[in-house]
Amino acid sequence: MKMAITSLIFIAALTSLGNAERDPSAPPPQNDILTIGALLPLHGEGSNYGISAQIALKTAEADINKHFSDFGRTIRLQVVVEDTRTDPDITLKALKALQTQGIRIIIGPEQSQCLANVREYADQNGIILISGGSTAQSLAIENDTTFRLVPDDATLAHLLAFLMQRDGIKVLIPLARRDLWADGMLNATKHEFNGDGRIMLDAVRYDPQTTNFSSQLSLLRSQVRNATEGYGENRIAIYVSAFDEIVTILSQASGDPVLCSVRWYGNDLTNAAISQNKTAADFALSVNFLSPVIGGIYGPKYERIKKAIFNETGLDACSLAANDYDALWLITYTYLLAESHDAQTFKQAFPVVAERYRGEFGWMKLNDAGDLENVPYTIANLKKDNDTFQWVPYAIL
Repeated sequence: MKMAITSLIFIAALTSLGNAERDPSAPPPQNDILTIGALLPLHGEGSNYGISAQIALKTAEADINKHFSDFGRTIRLQVVVEDTRTDPDITLKALKALQTQGIRIIIGPEQSQCLANVREYADQNGIILISGGSTAQSLAIENDTTFRLVPDDATLAHLLAFLMQRDGIKVLIPLARRDLWADGMLNATKHEFNGDGRIMLDAVRYDPQTTNFSSQLSLLRSQVRNATEGYGENRIAIYVSAFDEIVTILSQASGDPVLCSVRWYGNDLTNAAISQNKTAADFALSVNFLSPVIGGIYGPKYERIKKAIFNETGLDACSLAANDYDALWLITYTYLLAESHDAQTFKQAFPVVAERYRGEFGWMKLNDAGDLENVPYTIANLKKDNDTFQWVPYAIL
């Protein structure tokens, strides 16, 4: 019933535009263009997600414009993408470039460090930001102009700590990039994991631009050896907070007998790139690397997005790209219902629309901070079929 009522509201909003009678002899009306910005990491260590998101947005743009055309409406949607290069300073410049074009509704940024660098500027300048991937708990701020279509890290940390406890892990050895997101994820995980004889050690950290991880892996090796003496290999795990550089980390750890002797867990939602690299994937398989993926059972919409991404890039899709697809639909519905892209009006209407919208991963009700209230997570591991690696569900939490 909820979905049926919502659909009727959306159809009413759609059909209410442009209903005034037109002189049949008059020339066809020109299309009204609604321009939406997107801040995506098409280069840098977040590029796997950014490229997936760009293709998902192209798919959504085509779907939405087809609906407008089918209803005989003259409005059309246009997405303008700026590359953040996974760099906070470049993200701010890209945001200002969109602003100079009069664009006030923007999908992204997708990384928490990049979002943190522009959130206040956007709030002060009446710019709406809708991130499909930022999860840092420190950015869960009420009454700003930022919305996030994922829960914050506290939810995922709780689930991962429960999983590791179930797996019998007693000592957690973190390896983490040095940024806002990893800081929050480490703090949340430590809070959930420590206690009842379990301890998370101080993290081995690295700069996001690092390409040679030999020193960090050496430190991990020493920590694993020390912990093994007291707990045994089966009670120890390495816990990685990384973006696309996870491929390099796993590749450089490959073949190390100490690092191969314990389990590995990841906590980033964009680790699809591992399956594309044989060396990294072989190592991940050998240590039963577990990584979270947003959502539970995927529907036909995500399968279509995934197919479009593979056809264009030959790569596996990042599941978070489905959030960007949904974001464009949510923006469209909000614009139609509010009949405005004024920031204050849009900010009030967006959560109302989101609560009544069922996305790829479920209902998209937002909490008081404007973040997704709840979503299932799939914990996945790799399976090998000949020379092909695929992520398969290990647990749904």
